[in-house]
Amino acid sequence: MPEIRGRYSVASKTTDVPGRTLNSARTNHWVIDSPSGPHEAVSTGESFMSGIASCAVSLVELHTVRNKLPFGTLHVSVDAIRTDESWPGFAQIDVHFTYTGVNDDQAASYTQVWKENCPLYLAVSKGTKVNVDYEIK
Repeated sequence: MPEIRGRYSVASKTTDVPGRTLNSARTNHWVIDSPSGPHEAVSTGESFMSGIASCAVSLVELHTVRNKLPFGTLHVSVDAIRTDESWPGFAQIDVHFTYTGVNDDQAASYTQVWKENCPLYLAVSKGTKVNVDYEIK
């Protein structure tokens, strides 16, 4: 059997509020509302997209630290659109990187590292148009 490099175990269960789930990973617990839920907590789609953004920030930061490369800050925003035609999937996902402390070649390279190594990006880009861009401030 191949060596396991990571394992991600989570659980979700119903609550007494329809459309709301209680989620757990290790000793962490959080509430997620479905799109048809009470609209008070983060939605399932927002939670999923935050995983994509978080993967981008942490993966790029780790890459620069491990390779002793220049790096300032990174902000990643994700905007996902669903339409009647794309339902239940997404019509498109826009991912925008905003870097400081790097030049254009570095920003392009770091963004490419994310595209080649983030399992969430790789999964969604197989079935959804994902537009990725970056800027340097």
